[in-house]
Amino acid sequence: MAEFRPVPPVPGRSRGPSFRTGLVVFRNRHYRLLWLSSLFSFTGMQMQMVARALLAWELTGSFGAVGLISLSFGLPMLLFSLVGGSLADRFEKRNLTLASQLATGALALASALMLITGTITIGWLFVLGLGGGTAMALGMPARMPLMVYLVGPQNLMAAMAMSNAAMNFTRLFGPAAAGAMAAAWNLESVYFTQAALYAVACLALLGIPTGLGHSVAPPGTSRPGMWREIGDGLRYVMGDPRLRTLNLMMFTVAFFVMPYVMLLAGFVQEDLGKGEQEYGILQSVSGAGALLASLVIASLTAFDRKALLQWASGIVGGLGLVGLAVGSQAFGFAGALVATLILGLALTAYQTINGTLTMEAARPEFYGRVMSINMLSFSAMPLMAWPLGQLADLTGARAMFTGQGILVAAFMLVMAVLQPRHIFGRSPVLSAQDASQPPAPGQQPGPALGN
Repeated sequence: MAEFRPVPPVPGRSRGPSFRTGLVVFRNRHYRLLWLSSLFSFTGMQMQMVARALLAWELTGSFGAVGLISLSFGLPMLLFSLVGGSLADRFEKRNLTLASQLATGALALASALMLITGTITIGWLFVLGLGGGTAMALGMPARMPLMVYLVGPQNLMAAMAMSNAAMNFTRLFGPAAAGAMAAAWNLESVYFTQAALYAVACLALLGIPTGLGHSVAPPGTSRPGMWREIGDGLRYVMGDPRLRTLNLMMFTVAFFVMPYVMLLAGFVQEDLGKGEQEYGILQSVSGAGALLASLVIASLTAFDRKALLQWASGIVGGLGLVGLAVGSQAFGFAGALVATLILGLALTAYQTINGTLTMEAARPEFYGRVMSINMLSFSAMPLMAWPLGQLADLTGARAMFTGQGILVAAFMLVMAVLQPRHIFGRSPVLSAQDASQPPAPGQQPGPALGN
């Protein structure tokens, strides 16, 4: 594996943690609207994850079937994320994000109506998963580039952390609310609520102007075809040592740690002997750890050891998965609570820092395509849930979680040996800039870091 080229830091030293550096992004009205949209859509997403897992388990009682439904969501992300990245670099980013939210809300409404009419089956649930995965694959690569154009690259880590804080705040009550609603009423009430939340999210997006980063192609030049652009993006990422290694690190964790979320519903009922409410509580506790991680990361915008922090978070995440298996066996539900808290904290820190370093290393004209390649890791999570679900049916979830966690922790140690300059080196730090003064519509943001 190639060594990284040394990147000279910009003048100035890394500053200590300051939560005020994270809050500066809220001076930007358009970022506030994007954040509010994320808050509502993430709430709907968290509720849907619970409802989908519970429904698949109720229909089949099989870990493999729950993994299969997760596979339906991951397949379109694998197939269409690169297309979504090319679209994000070619077309209006706000409108692509808006279309994705509208489609997801419509699918939630369709699910609720099928539950009411009694026509839902595991086959239809698979088809609805395909639709949801396609909407995310085509729309999500535009969200982070839009965020860069709203706040500027020097505030990207704070903006991402605050966006993740919104998502993880919803994990405190979204899963628990979905579990309580399913137990007290029915699953269709969860899907109706999700559809309403996505409608509000779309209204917030309408307040963001169009034209932000619509095109970064030089004036007077024509764009190549979409497939040519996808190929150019793949070659760019594979040819850059930093981007290549960041994606490898993200994919490994997405393959072998993050799929535990998809199998947690069955684990709670099969291994812990608990029900829907306890499953929602575990998801909420994981969300509490993730929220804490988001707030801490938001205070580290000027921290110059981000790669080391990501690496440490990966080790903690792997050991946390081992702790979920061992701790729940030794201490029951209380052990599982502690382990999911640690997993939520570690995985959120890992993902946020990885995304920040990836966008810092990318050139603006490749933002959408670079993000779409990074997003393929999200398809890895549901794709791996199916074979891991099959394995859990054979060996038990605890043995599988233990093996996964050890594998990821060992991978992190190998990366420290192969890439010490990346893991233990210092990152360049941009000078602070008021987040209320983003690039003008149609302009590129400031120069990308690390190039």
